[in-house]
Amino acid sequence: MGCLQGSFAGYKPDADFIDLYAELKLASVALNQDLDKAGEMRRVILAQHGMTPAEFHEHFMRLADHPEAWRPFQEQVVARIETFQPKPEKNRKE
Repeated sequence: MGCLQGSFAGYKPDADFIDLYAELKLASVALNQDLDKAGEMRRVILAQHGMTPAEFHEHFMRLADHPEAWRPFQEQVVARIETFQPKPEKNRKE
């Protein structure tokens, strides 16, 4: 039983899935008032990443099967989303 647990302890989604999830999350937030447009944008983003909705679901369910990986995954998604945010300007004293 110990060997079985150890084989799952190191699961983490790859960087491509993290990027894809971050892009999908941003599109959902940006287009939350227009469900048709949001759905269309999700299909475009999936296609750009070469993934079908079924493949995305498969990746997501694999993540869901490893709850220990969820928090690190979310932290990586947040970090990726932050790269899209404008950086605040530093106050300069002149």
